[in-house]
Amino acid sequence: MKDLTKAEEQVMQVVWEHDELFIKDIVDEMPEPKPAYNTVGTFLKILESKGFVNRTKVGNTFSYSAAIPKKAYTRKSMNGLLSNYFEGSAEKLFSFMVQEKKLNIEQVEDLMKKLKDDE
Repeated sequence: MKDLTKAEEQVMQVVWEHDELFIKDIVDEMPEPKPAYNTVGTFLKILESKGFVNRTKVGNTFSYSAAIPKKAYTRKSMNGLLSNYFEGSAEKLFSFMVQEKKLNIEQVEDLMKKLKDDE
């Protein structure tokens, strides 16, 4: 699976939220300042070439849907994050998040409970 640019990820976030959409729908869902229709169309062509979206002819236009589930891309991204920044250690990632105050004690306790429940 190929990497996505930040802009491609933004488009994919919208696509993943819906079963099927048209370029206009994607533009409408994008945050301000909204990209141009043609810009989104270009990103969709790139995403299709990377295997991330399916394109289906509908009348004289096309609809788009996700070809790769969000969970699969999330897994790849998180594994890359772990290996590139935390030496492959989830413990180092969570330690960093606690130090940066991105996780509080209640959240850590909830995670510990989930780990214990999975055993």
